[in-house]
Amino acid sequence: MTEQNTVQARKSAYKLVLCQLVVAGVIALAFFLAVDAVAAKSAFKGGLVAAIANFAFALLAFRVNAAEQPELARAALLRGHSVKMILIVVLCALVLQQPDSVAAAFVVGFTLTLLAQLSATFFFKH
Repeated sequence: MTEQNTVQARKSAYKLVLCQLVVAGVIALAFFLAVDAVAAKSAFKGGLVAAIANFAFALLAFRVNAAEQPELARAALLRGHSVKMILIVVLCALVLQQPDSVAAAFVVGFTLTLLAQLSATFFFKH
C-alpha cells in the first residue's frame, strides 16, 4: 500500500463514520415520527456509540503505512479493534444507565448504524 493508498483508505474510513452519523440521524428521525422524542434521542445515542467507536478504530488503525511497516500496521489494527470494543462496552453502559433511556430504541439505533458499515464495500471503492 503506497502512501497515497493509505491516505485514501483513511479518508474512506472517515467517510464511513460520517455515513454512520447520517444513518443514526435518519433512524432518530424515524423514531421521532413514529414514537416520541425520548425514543428518538435514545436511538440517536445508539447510533452515536457505533459511530464514535468506529471513529476511534479509524484513528488508530490507519496511522501506519502497511507497505512500509506491516508489523506495526497489524498491531495498530489490533489496538484499534480493542479500543473499539472497550468503547462500545463503556458507552453502552453509560447510556443505558441514564433514567430517560429507552433500551429498545437504543439497541435498534446501535444495531442499524453498525450494520451500515457492511454497506461500505458498495459505496467506497479503492
